[in-house]
Amino acid sequence: TGKMHEKISKNGGLLISSDALVTRLRETGLSMVTIDTDKGGDLAEGVKPLTDPSRRPPPEGRLVHFDEEIERATEIRDETSETLTSALADVAEGKGVDAEKVNEASEVITESMVRNVDAMLSLTRIKKHDPYTALHCMNVCTLVVAVAQADGVDPSYLPTITAATLLHDVGKTRVPLEILNKPGRFEAHELEVMRKHAVFSGDIMREEGGFTEEQVLIAEQHHEMLDGSGYPYGLKGDEIHPYARMTAVADVYDALTAKRVYKPAMPMHMALVALHKNRGTEFDEHFVDLFVRSLGVYPVGSLVELNNKELAVVYEPNPDNVHKPTLAIVTTSNGRPRPNPFIVNLAKRSEAEGREVAKVVDPETAGVDTEEIIEAAKTRGERTERLRR
Repeated sequence: TGKMHEKISKNGGLLISSDALVTRLRETGLSMVTIDTDKGGDLAEGVKPLTDPSRRPPPEGRLVHFDEEIERATEIRDETSETLTSALADVAEGKGVDAEKVNEASEVITESMVRNVDAMLSLTRIKKHDPYTALHCMNVCTLVVAVAQADGVDPSYLPTITAATLLHDVGKTRVPLEILNKPGRFEAHELEVMRKHAVFSGDIMREEGGFTEEQVLIAEQHHEMLDGSGYPYGLKGDEIHPYARMTAVADVYDALTAKRVYKPAMPMHMALVALHKNRGTEFDEHFVDLFVRSLGVYPVGSLVELNNKELAVVYEPNPDNVHKPTLAIVTTSNGRPRPNPFIVNLAKRSEAEGREVAKVVDPETAGVDTEEIIEAAKTRGERTERLRR
């Protein structure tokens, strides 16, 4: 029962104060309740139900289905990206960080990820047209919050982590552009300057005064490694804040999987292998394991070959069965591109028709633009959800 008894009134009634409590009641097997409308708060007309009652309940740990959250998550991500880009520009001009705006954005992101973590996670694969630093900060934030949720962090604490990770690279605004955007390897003196950005992030957040010391440490220590090989201070093990250790995993993963002028994007499954290879040395084992579990066996945006030789892009994970995600089928079994990729949920026999994932394929080698496929599938999903409403 946990803290549920705190919500029971003197007459034995139960105050339903959150969607999470509704979910917990469902999990007990309760199928019907009697509502005293005189006792509860008034509900505005036109409020959208938690989820369509005619559908199966959302997967465990999700309050709504993926397609019910994806449109809202996209809007939140776009708005936050604008806020973050503006904040970084202000800092670059010598102004302070608007802590109030960052904290407000953190609350909204957290609320979306509590409703359905997979929707916001899926958007980390769309990396076009945005300034790299702002986009990278947004992606790292999303990945860290997903891991924190998987780690059982209290939802009320998530905005603290969100704000810290949104600003973890704000210090790059104090690094000269010719170093920050250099397409080749850094010279020794350039590397020294570049590595100061983590210290600069902490300085900027302290100067603002609207952030806790814990948030500052998360940003300042996100390049520290478990074995002491990181920077800026060469901290080891428990000397590093736990959520800085978590951020280090997400930061490296997003950097590896990003396409830059000086390097191609590493396939996601290869990046996960690289993280796993260094768990216990550079990266915290516990957080690497949670990270892999949060992204799933086949992260959104992965290109896979099916047992019938079709190629497909992973569009939506399946927390209830990680080996059976929802896919966008992009080629026929003989390799011909499909002009209109169609969606197949491998967990539904009627849709899967015997299809199974056979192996992961490198999108670059196969010549498939996975981001374009996800964007198209997301647009169709949003259209379907609007029709359902």
